[in-house]
Amino acid sequence: MRTPTFPRFRLGSAALGLGILFAAIAPGRADQLQGWYQSTIWKRLNDQWSVGNYAEARVNDGLGDLHTWIVSPRVRYDLHPRLQLQLNTTWVEALNGPQTRSVDSFRLEFEANPNVKLSESVEYSMRNRFEWRRLDNGDAFNTRIRMRPQFDWVMARSGVFRGLYANNEVFYDFTQGRITENRLIPLGAVFRPSPELELRVFHLWRKTLAGTQWFDHQAFGVLATYTF
Repeated sequence: MRTPTFPRFRLGSAALGLGILFAAIAPGRADQLQGWYQSTIWKRLNDQWSVGNYAEARVNDGLGDLHTWIVSPRVRYDLHPRLQLQLNTTWVEALNGPQTRSVDSFRLEFEANPNVKLSESVEYSMRNRFEWRRLDNGDAFNTRIRMRPQFDWVMARSGVFRGLYANNEVFYDFTQGRITENRLIPLGAVFRPSPELELRVFHLWRKTLAGTQWFDHQAFGVLATYTF
């Protein structure tokens, strides 16, 4: 069987390229370097079902004031080794795009996430998430889709350092009928201190749209995933 080649993934490559384009041409500047601290805990119930929780805190200046928190219980079903389905319920308190006020929201999310091995050292994955959102304590509702292609480069099969990765996430708001956010991770590093724990350290460039103006945010972050 032939290994799939990159031309089959033009949609993902286009989204990754779109992120680089946004980083280059969208107006705005990063006034603060944020710290994004993320964690996911998964409990495997059997070969196909898992339950878990995602939590995130975002702070200004790396260790400054907390301005965003997220809590998200979730259920995952491994339909196939190369396809996962996931249902999340998410509570968020976050600053709006211009960072002028806090917005509370509740989200019901559904994901269909395929992945494929391109070579012995390169893996392509895609997170596709549909969100139904209740904003401002029920004063507003909308739906959006988020698409995040990702490439992982495996550089070691053992030891703490395992490799590098890059991804780009595009947010399309159906209510507004346009792209409203873009998150580019041009480079991240993957570490595995133990068989159960994976750490991803990354730099993120975020663009958010409010009205007709794009706002620019930069962050360094850590994602810890523990599976047992």
